[in-house]
Amino acid sequence: MASPRVPEESTKLSSNTPVSLANLSDICTEACSDTIPPDTVYDHSRTSAWNEQIIHAVLKSLIGACSTHKFIVYTTIIQHDITARSRGIHSTSGAYWNNEKDGMYNFSWNGGDKERGLDIVLSIAWIAKE
Repeated sequence: MASPRVPEESTKLSSNTPVSLANLSDICTEACSDTIPPDTVYDHSRTSAWNEQIIHAVLKSLIGACSTHKFIVYTTIIQHDITARSRGIHSTSGAYWNNEKDGMYNFSWNGGDKERGLDIVLSIAWIAKE
């Protein structure tokens, strides 16, 4: 029976992931790293293209790894001031779905050097095709 759910830490969702948590992490890391090379700094005019490229790469990998589920990928590129000591973002998602077959994974990609001025947060939801 479906019930409302607010996802918790992704490691707690491992029982119903159609792709292993390690593979999800690798897929997200590769998509972000391939899209944002090490010498790239935050450029607002490029964020839309970066988001599209990351989403496309993640979906392509997920579809290739699993045919039993549909996937939804959200990305958020976070700009931060290179002189700031900290930055923050809070995001929450909720869904009404089958807790046994559907789920969500959240991933945070650290942009690395402070001089880059960006981080990326990805959320991947899966819904069984049934």
